[in-house]
Amino acid sequence: MAFGVSKDVIEEIRSRCDIVDLIGSVVPLKRAGTNTYKGLCPFHQEKTPSFHVDAARQMYHCFGCGKGGDVFRFCMDRENVGFSDALHMLAARVGVVIPESSAENGDPAAGRRHASERERLYRINEDFCCFFERTLLSNPDSPPARYLAGRGIPREVAEHFRIGAAPDDWTACLRYGRSLGYSEEELVISGIVRRKEESGRLFDHFKGRLTFAITNEQGRVVGFSARSLEAKPVAGKYINTPESPIFKKGNLLYALPLARKMMVERNMAILCEGQLDAIAFHRAGLECAVAPQGTGFTEGQARILKRYASRVFLAFDSDAAGQKAILRAVEILLPLSMEIRVIRIPGGKDPDELFRNGGAAAVTAAVEGAVSWLEILAGSLPERYDMQSPAGRGRAAAEVAGYLLKVTNQVELELYVRQASALLQVSEDAFYSELRQVQAGARRAESFRAARDEESVRRDSPERAGSAAKRFPSGLTVALTTLLELALASEDAARRLGEIFDGERETLEESNPLERALNTVIGAALNGEHDQAASLLADQQLESPDAEISRILVEHKEFLDPEKALNDSVAQLHREHCRANRAELMRRLRSAVDPAERMEILQGISKLNQKEKERLI
Repeated sequence: MAFGVSKDVIEEIRSRCDIVDLIGSVVPLKRAGTNTYKGLCPFHQEKTPSFHVDAARQMYHCFGCGKGGDVFRFCMDRENVGFSDALHMLAARVGVVIPESSAENGDPAAGRRHASERERLYRINEDFCCFFERTLLSNPDSPPARYLAGRGIPREVAEHFRIGAAPDDWTACLRYGRSLGYSEEELVISGIVRRKEESGRLFDHFKGRLTFAITNEQGRVVGFSARSLEAKPVAGKYINTPESPIFKKGNLLYALPLARKMMVERNMAILCEGQLDAIAFHRAGLECAVAPQGTGFTEGQARILKRYASRVFLAFDSDAAGQKAILRAVEILLPLSMEIRVIRIPGGKDPDELFRNGGAAAVTAAVEGAVSWLEILAGSLPERYDMQSPAGRGRAAAEVAGYLLKVTNQVELELYVRQASALLQVSEDAFYSELRQVQAGARRAESFRAARDEESVRRDSPERAGSAAKRFPSGLTVALTTLLELALASEDAARRLGEIFDGERETLEESNPLERALNTVIGAALNGEHDQAASLLADQQLESPDAEISRILVEHKEFLDPEKALNDSVAQLHREHCRANRAELMRRLRSAVDPAERMEILQGISKLNQKEKERLI
């Protein structure tokens, strides 16, 4: 696996991070056996627990939606991050230091190169953060410096939040980067420098702009958000560092390292629209404020907040765009069972303006006066519906019901229904009826989309539509599932299969996840590493998740007669392979024209028939 980290480091993190503790920190789990725990799945809505965690194999599987894997896969799916980010998150959780020179695929040089490339990007961003800070401080009469002074932001605040300014020169950053020994390609990848597609000319990305350093959760600078000070900027008021190996704006929150401590202490997070608003809250003593990176709030950012607090206060603008952003954020936060309140800024001001005019007391009062998101939604309904007519009120109730269907906790849902009924002046029974109708409509729409997509695949690519059935016929799947369960449960069974398939293991196709997994377990047993088989399959799940394999790893199926199950499944597997090979040969025979080729194919079919007869004797 080309993860850029040695197998030993991955295993150390995996062994230190107990999956029951990890998942139990976000999902209530109840013991359901000696090594089994159950709970409501965090990845889909359900009322009856179908989410199982296996303490022995350190794996999880949801029998409802099919998601499963180990601690790394849980972190990847839960936090919506890649393996590298999940690795660093879990390493920080369990106190493992990841060495820069970790090996990649057993190749120390490749590992060092991979780690070095990311480290170079970190260094470039840190070097330019310092460069931008010096540029701002050494030019007190520049537009960025005058802008900050006009916004009432003193030098110490700018230094605390690492605010800077890019020189008003098209190649100043390019020249400075070269002087530090960075290549042009490195500067382009980092986003400090851009390349024109037409001419290939290099130019500074943030020329003349005020810069805000963006850090990851570990506090390392990964990029910048830069504000133009021109009246009508060509590239937009704000621009960000382009996506890079270390800058994924959908998974970053401005000022998070500075906000985490108070988030945990007060169990609250304040979500703002921009950097200056977040800074205003911090200056007012509410150091739990963060902001997304100029794009819509994402599920990844919501999960980050969930790790630190269960209450979110939304501090968006009061204009139409701000109201739309509030409701979009509500849709994302509701499934996470977070308390959502909205901060209303008096006079339609933004938090930064409120702080400048009213100080910390005005900002604190606005936060203390925050209201439920449901009140904000209800207050906006008269803009879209005639609340005096039964039809208009009914359509308004349907819109509110659409939001409440995203609530996964039944107690929360009941309380929300009470609030919604009172706000809409309808009975709770009527509102529950509307909920059921909206839910039924959503299910019908989903069924229609699924059927439409399936028909589209069948019409546009018939060979793709039938490929799954051809590759994984039911008989083959049953046989492989049984053999994998037996091989995982018993080292003797795995070795026995190794003997049976001696010289034939290449017939276990890598394209079929079950065959690939069975080959892995057999190989582990033959190499004296059967105790590592589950871990090896967990690694494969990181690259190519498969619901059936994660189910097998968690279920621990027992057989009344393991010997008979093994022999029957081996026979079935051979039959299925013979049938598939025969079908392929017959297909080739139908299109073959050359007599020699036809004879060769017929001989192949004859050999298959003979082999099948010998196995039946």
